[in-house]
Amino acid sequence: MTQASDLQGNDPLRMDFRFLFLEPQGRLAPRPFGRGLVLLTGACMMISVLTAVVSPGLNVLQYALVFPYICLFGKRLHDAGLTAWLWIAFLAGLGFLNMFLSAILLPVLSPGAFAIQVEVQETMQTVGFAAAFEELALRAEEYARLSAVTTLAAFLISSAITGFAAFRLRSDPKPNRHGPPTLGGPAGTFN
Repeated sequence: MTQASDLQGNDPLRMDFRFLFLEPQGRLAPRPFGRGLVLLTGACMMISVLTAVVSPGLNVLQYALVFPYICLFGKRLHDAGLTAWLWIAFLAGLGFLNMFLSAILLPVLSPGAFAIQVEVQETMQTVGFAAAFEELALRAEEYARLSAVTTLAAFLISSAITGFAAFRLRSDPKPNRHGPPTLGGPAGTFN
């Protein structure tokens, strides 16, 4: 097996982190994409836990993972013969699913955080937006801590759904402008 095919994720025993997370060019088979997505999702979850336990300000660390997500999804889209710009659709889907699931799961998994949200909404209706924003700023740490389970569950489910959609993309069996075909087999198989 050549080094070029190794870099595209064809060697099941090798995982080139630089290629996976820092290089936007090339193609990526479904299996190495899945492994990379699991690692990035784990990193995001660790940051979410730190945000809840230590300080809500640590959430800014998640911005460091944007480029690795672009590289990972972009190469998976390249492997399907598509443009990496479609990653924006995956990002929008992830964001929509995350908000939808958070809204559904918050009262069930985090009733204390839901109570704070209701109080802030009532403040906004009675006193105004500025007062509600001030109250939310004062209770941000408490809200982050109380909503941590919901945040983690919604993100994990959203990431799994969008990752599965990208994983299931059919690999282009022919060389395309992004490189030679990957040897990852048909999408959806675990060979």
